[in-house]
Amino acid sequence: MTYFDPLWVPLLTHYTSSNIPRLDEYRTSLQLMKIKNEVSQFLIAGTTGDGWELNDELLMDWIKFTQLGEVFQPNQKILFGAFGQTTAEVVRKARLIEEAIAKKPIRSEFAGLTICAPVKAEADQQEIIDHFIEIIESTSAPLAIYQLPQIVKCTISAETFKFLAQSTSRITLFKDTSGFDEIAKENIGLKNVKLLRGAEGSYVENLKDGGNYDGWLLSTANCFASNLRSIANEIQSSNFSQAVAQSKELELLVKNLFNKVEEMSDGNIFSNINRAVDHIFAHGSEWRNYPAKLFNGHTLSEEFLVNVDNLLVKAGFETRAGYIN
Repeated sequence: MTYFDPLWVPLLTHYTSSNIPRLDEYRTSLQLMKIKNEVSQFLIAGTTGDGWELNDELLMDWIKFTQLGEVFQPNQKILFGAFGQTTAEVVRKARLIEEAIAKKPIRSEFAGLTICAPVKAEADQQEIIDHFIEIIESTSAPLAIYQLPQIVKCTISAETFKFLAQSTSRITLFKDTSGFDEIAKENIGLKNVKLLRGAEGSYVENLKDGGNYDGWLLSTANCFASNLRSIANEIQSSNFSQAVAQSKELELLVKNLFNKVEEMSDGNIFSNINRAVDHIFAHGSEWRNYPAKLFNGHTLSEEFLVNVDNLLVKAGFETRAGYIN
């Protein structure tokens, strides 16, 4: 049986300090160097990477960056998020990504496009099917379907997903960040589709054999990749008591961090909390001397970063020596 690596990360997008933000390749390279031993599968322009807000220039920055040989490697896998407020916008972005990669392949394996249900609170299942079918018919890459009701405000049913997965062999992954796990619990028996959990917490309980997921695609892998990799290794070695102990420690910290970030109105919670933690891990005790920039040019507040720093220290993490020297 081919080994399936259970850990994926939706990468943060780091921005330059120019008036018109662009991808900060140097800063991104440093973060990738930090997590390279634990993670080799990446979602670019996902929700955590501000994929709903990135303009074409920033998306192309990412594509060009992945085409370079200095950072990404052939043994790695990369998904690209193709998000938009309308089906037409999703198709446009998807084609932009596919065409750019067709002209010049990326350095790593192109694992495909990540797409969501339509952004429509009252969307019924037929409208959701029509949305996905139009995208499927307009693209050629492998597809990862993303359950994200927190943003799109509608939910893909198990019956709908099964219909879509049986309509094309190109759907290879399903990610669920809802926290309800309805499709995974249905066990609809799609052998060619791997299920990834995007909701935080209960890391051990949700992985097979005891759970319903083949792996995780977690925003916190930006910052806690070594912890998640350790949990995955303990599960693989059948050291379940150790895995559960590590899982509970990480779950408590992540819960406390997300409680802090929910007080903010700027940006999205997945990006903000991981940007804050990574900023502190990167700069250590000097983090106040550097702005933690958001996609809109704003920065994370010092008060918020102090609260995050305190939680990390309380959880036993070293926050004085940064990984950027």
